[in-house]
Amino acid sequence: MKFLRHFTPALGLLVLTHATAPAAPSAAASHPNIILMMADDMGWGDPGFNGNTIIKTPNLDAMAKNSLRFDRFYSGAPVCSPTRGSCLTGRHPYRYGIWTANEGHLRKEEISLPEVLKTQGYTTGHFGKWHLGTLDPNFSGKGAGRDAAKNFMTPAMKGSDEWFATEYGVRLWDPFTDAAANPYYHNGKLETENLAGDDSRVVMDRAIPFIRQAAQAKTPFLAVIWFHAPHEPVAAGPEYLKMYAGRDEGEQHYYGCITALDEQVGRLRQELRALGVADHTMLWFTSDNGPEGNAGDAGRQRGSAGPFRGRKRSLWEGGIHVPGLLEWPARIKPGVTTVPCSTLDYFPTTLDLLGFRMKGQPEPIDGVSLVPLFEGKMTERPVPIPFETLGGTGSNNSRGSPRMALVDNRYKLLTDMEGAGDKDLLFDLLADRGETKNLITQRTDIAQAMKAKLAAFRESCKRSFAGKDYATPFALEAGALSPSDPGFARGLRATAESAEKATPTKAAARPNRRAKAGATIESPAAGIAAAPGKIALQNDDSGIVALTAAAATTHGDLTYRADQNKIGRWSSEKDWLSWEFELRQPGKFEVEANIGHTEDGSVYEIFVGDQKIQSVVSASGSHQKQKPQIAGSLNLSQPGRYTLSLKPVSKKGPVVMSLWSVSLIPVTK
Repeated sequence: MKFLRHFTPALGLLVLTHATAPAAPSAAASHPNIILMMADDMGWGDPGFNGNTIIKTPNLDAMAKNSLRFDRFYSGAPVCSPTRGSCLTGRHPYRYGIWTANEGHLRKEEISLPEVLKTQGYTTGHFGKWHLGTLDPNFSGKGAGRDAAKNFMTPAMKGSDEWFATEYGVRLWDPFTDAAANPYYHNGKLETENLAGDDSRVVMDRAIPFIRQAAQAKTPFLAVIWFHAPHEPVAAGPEYLKMYAGRDEGEQHYYGCITALDEQVGRLRQELRALGVADHTMLWFTSDNGPEGNAGDAGRQRGSAGPFRGRKRSLWEGGIHVPGLLEWPARIKPGVTTVPCSTLDYFPTTLDLLGFRMKGQPEPIDGVSLVPLFEGKMTERPVPIPFETLGGTGSNNSRGSPRMALVDNRYKLLTDMEGAGDKDLLFDLLADRGETKNLITQRTDIAQAMKAKLAAFRESCKRSFAGKDYATPFALEAGALSPSDPGFARGLRATAESAEKATPTKAAARPNRRAKAGATIESPAAGIAAAPGKIALQNDDSGIVALTAAAATTHGDLTYRADQNKIGRWSSEKDWLSWEFELRQPGKFEVEANIGHTEDGSVYEIFVGDQKIQSVVSASGSHQKQKPQIAGSLNLSQPGRYTLSLKPVSKKGPVVMSLWSVSLIPVTK
């Protein structure tokens, strides 16, 4: 697998060694269970394992003692939504237009970790905060400016079999009080039960049954558990406030919320051991960015960035240098690594462990596989970690930091990529963790080399944003700009900082169409055939023709489920699908159908011109779980426009199948 595509290898500089020890991988270790836990706005200095002596985090501290602790772990961005995108894709959020919180959404063309793992037999779940799109196409508590329909993207649409989530942050005690503006949804339905008390418990109450069911079925699982704590609005319950009696009101609430989260981490670890799956579970913990607030000493914004300069929204270390743990008893012995690592690394590390590469995977991947680190073979990071955010030197949007940064094994460059570079900053992070001594005039050679990498990275992101990385046709919205384009930054700097704290307008305080508790939230497109006349174009680089459910023309009573990005409710053999596509590179193609069914046996045929393929559906175990299977092959010897039709012959049970896509994949000699 080739993950290190876009950067040249890091400079051969000093890094400290790590304390992991290799272990022989087993079959279970090659397909481990995976849990991605993430706190929201927790500072590096908040947990006890990083030296905090006031906030009670006994369970995180116990986890740290049994983990690989990352002394230099970085969030993908200094603010919420962008980091979350990096966790699931391994790609920088500027590649798909998530510039800051509550802006953009995770594009359907991006390949997410849940989507990958579903193809490898995993069951997948998402619990807690989402923040990568709206959860109702008719409503967002952020108001009309959020454009609920345009940014509609649920965890199910990115591969989660089971999900329980809110669009953005909630009150941390009695989250039901936010239900009018920011409700919880459970698999697309409004949730009204069990929403009182501590929010971290509310989230874990949904995650544990999912994990328990997967473990008992001996099915590998991915559980993404994104706590809301300790993000605003910060509110701790009475029992947690009592733990910090004698502290001021703001400290009691902030510290209490972290202790409540810590209890749920302990509850999860205990459950994994009771189920007998702890040894073969990769249990990750981190935070999405640094702590909120300008100083951490006022109101309920009491998070600690430890020894680091800056806080959330800034590219100083305090905004992006976050707690990092990985507990995996079967494979990793406890220890500490000083190799820089990132949320960008989750995706390539997982794929490397599986020995798998997803067809149609957008590239480049900005993260690296950490498998060599686990095996004791990585003593320095092979590529630097890139950052870009809104704002710039002196701007409140980035709390005064420059807008771009590059972190290497030893050095860190911060720059606005403007003018003569007289405001650029270069720090030796091994000697100066607090970023106090600017070395820009002493090490101009290093600074220039790092700045050139950032320039190349920015241009690559602009190409990605325009859709050049995708195997499927992509049309950028008219007038869409990336932050480095003229006219973009000035227009957003005035509002970017307030975006995450935006409060619902009166008009948005209630959805346009409010479902009753238990009613499914459907896309307005549900039940409506995709508009005919859509032409799928062959990808110039890969040669793949991707025919998605959204692009299909439906014939009969078929339903396109936008919330699941599939054709569902296929009950009649008389209903069928067709696609128009244009071929630029003719040849022989394998036809791969991504379909789902509880059992084997439905028969279908695919027609292109006078060629016909007949195939039998292979069970995926569920109508909600897709399984790629090769239906046959086609010889398309001439360039030009074609029509592909998919028609059932017979069905097994009450439905024919669920269908997500059909792909024509070139057969190479």
